[in-house]
Amino acid sequence: MSRQVLLINITRMGDLVQMGALLDRLQQEWPGAAVDLVVDRRFAPVAALLPHLRHVVTYDFHALVDEARVNARDVVTLYRDVAAWALPLTQAGYDRVINLTFNKRSGLLASYIGAPEMRGIAAARDGRVMIHNEWMAYLTDMHHHRRFNRFNLVDIYAWGGSGPGRFAPLSVAVPEAAREWARGFLSRHASSITRWMAVQVGASDVMKAWRPEYFGHTLAGLCKQSDIGLVFIGSPQEAGAIEEATRAYRAAGGRLSPANAAGRTDLVQLAALLAECRLLLTNDTGPMHLAVGVGTPVIDVSVGHVDFHETGPYGPGHWVVQPDLACAPCGFDQVCFHHACKDRVAPEDMAALCRHVLGDGPFPERAGGVRIYESGIDEDGLATYRLRTGREEPLSAWYGALWREIWFQSFTGSRSACPHPPDPPPDLDEALRILTQLLPLAARLESRSQTMTALAGRRPLPAAEIKQAQAQDEKDRANAVDWGLRSPASAPATIALLRDLQSDEGPTLAAMAQARATGFRRWHARLAAVANKLKQFGGKPGRSTQRRPPLIVLAARPA
Repeated sequence: MSRQVLLINITRMGDLVQMGALLDRLQQEWPGAAVDLVVDRRFAPVAALLPHLRHVVTYDFHALVDEARVNARDVVTLYRDVAAWALPLTQAGYDRVINLTFNKRSGLLASYIGAPEMRGIAAARDGRVMIHNEWMAYLTDMHHHRRFNRFNLVDIYAWGGSGPGRFAPLSVAVPEAAREWARGFLSRHASSITRWMAVQVGASDVMKAWRPEYFGHTLAGLCKQSDIGLVFIGSPQEAGAIEEATRAYRAAGGRLSPANAAGRTDLVQLAALLAECRLLLTNDTGPMHLAVGVGTPVIDVSVGHVDFHETGPYGPGHWVVQPDLACAPCGFDQVCFHHACKDRVAPEDMAALCRHVLGDGPFPERAGGVRIYESGIDEDGLATYRLRTGREEPLSAWYGALWREIWFQSFTGSRSACPHPPDPPPDLDEALRILTQLLPLAARLESRSQTMTALAGRRPLPAAEIKQAQAQDEKDRANAVDWGLRSPASAPATIALLRDLQSDEGPTLAAMAQARATGFRRWHARLAAVANKLKQFGGKPGRSTQRRPPLIVLAARPA
């Protein structure tokens, strides 16, 4: 009998497309597995384009949330309705539930459906959330140390929801009828044009949208030297941004009248339209991932709080342009009053890059004020972005590579094949000084947690000894966390420790103590791995003192 898997992915269109590698990986892991998907009703058309799905199960989750917020129906009635809808899922006998929607409501749903194996967020006994699987837990941690993350969401889904396997590109199957519609739409606008380029000016959040007038100037510069038709895509809400871009385009000498498909397609037609284009120039949006899925090259303008390492276009053949600023990308909790990052991206450089991707010109080697990356696959078979022009902030680049290596080995048990920077980090002496302070604390906390596990298993419980050990543990733990958050050599591992300590659920006191011991052991091992890497470069750690370096600024992503 084939295995059965249930995926829960509710909130975003782009997240659905980014499951492509996971869907392929599940078939590698369990050939012939029957995979079902729970999705919000409005995204069902996109889900229908994905491969390897048996059933797409829909519910109007957005209406559910709206009704709860305005008290349209009482909470008991809402829960009963969802329970009745989910009853067939509880009876299906799934072998694994993979929850890719990271909030408490989806965790409750995942636990209600139940399965012998859970991955992602589920509900704990006390009403909190539990995160099952280290890759999935990392997904919640990485937003606190975004500067050092080098894993794409597609790979986290695939490795966390399934496991290791061959690289698989994102795949979206477009019906021929939709392709015929797209060809007809473009032909009706300009039958003489043989090459088309799609453009998305807007985005769901103005923070991650390049200025519309810059899009207009870019398109005008492109069309002066390339025979390419332009088609705007997007939602009806982006009409104002498209009008602004069109005015700038005409003022800058744009020759051809762009087609406007924004708000005039359903999601299947949008996918077909993208499949007919040679290139998509866009902000970080759901349609960007659709374009990747249909095989259309993408240029991603990565501004605001967008981090292309997390959500950039997946697989070879795409491009990312990021402003060369120390604050890029900014945190999700930041309010920016200047959006200066958007002014660093010069339209003439963007036009040159578009021409290059279309095969009409050389690569813009001397583009100023930006970093241009080319997407690809690294030695471990994971997504990567190789810097083609510009400069990276040295601390972020060095620790990004280091933590990529540490996490990969920690999660997989295998050594990464990716090369590590041959030079030491800029903060070598300070990092070694902090690790010199931290490693004895980590060893002490690990040892004491093992003692507390043994005490919790004794009968009768030695309450006085446990209480004394807990008091010592709390003092050392506060000191360790204080030090651990002060260096990129230790902060990512310390963030993971804090999450582990908040998830130390167990049916007994001994089980909870054992979970805590496991968390301290992992933290100690990760710090030791970093220290071993740094010691290869020498350095001058000196004596450990109580001087405190500044805290690392952390940025959290809202659920």
